Amino acid sequence: MCAICDFKIEFGVGHPQALAVAVATRRAIEAGLLRQLEIEEGALAQARMRMTAVDTLKDLQSRVQQALTAEELQSLPDFYILLIENETWGFFHATEDGFDPDIMPEPPDVLSEDVEARSLVIVTSQVAMQAWLDTEIDTAQLQSESLLFMDGPLARRSALLSMLATSAAITVAEPVTVPLME
Repeated sequence: MCAICDFKIEFGVGHPQALAVAVATRRAIEAGLLRQLEIEEGALAQARMRMTAVDTLKDLQSRVQQALTAEELQSLPDFYILLIENETWGFFHATEDGFDPDIMPEPPDVLSEDVEARSLVIVTSQVAMQAWLDTEIDTAQLQSESLLFMDGPLARRSALLSMLATSAAITVAEPVTVPLME
């Protein structure tokens, strides 16, 4: 079930690089580069974790929409983001009014032998993305510390890196809606 909207998305897809990003995230936490994610216990702990992941994706979406012009936004390719802590997926399809909250995406292709046939995906942790949003870490650090992995067609990855670089210094005004998948 999408955590933001009411449509049901029936797929559970991980990513082959999620474990590598998880190991890099653990190293960064132990080195003091990232803060430890607060782990709650109890019956609603998983739902709360999912909602904080959703909030992180909403903050990213707001940041990007504020940083890019309508033309720049529309030139972005469709892409997915996977936050590895609880496999929260977001799908981003740009329109002239921002990212489309009503899109019903297909499951991402993350297993094709041909990298050019794979879906465009950013694999990261929620703690790394939140640290980036809070300007505690920059895009170059995300990459150099292996806290962010991009998959999919090589030519389209540069558009996402440019999007992140442009969005890095923008302050978020208000949350928005992004389609999420489990």
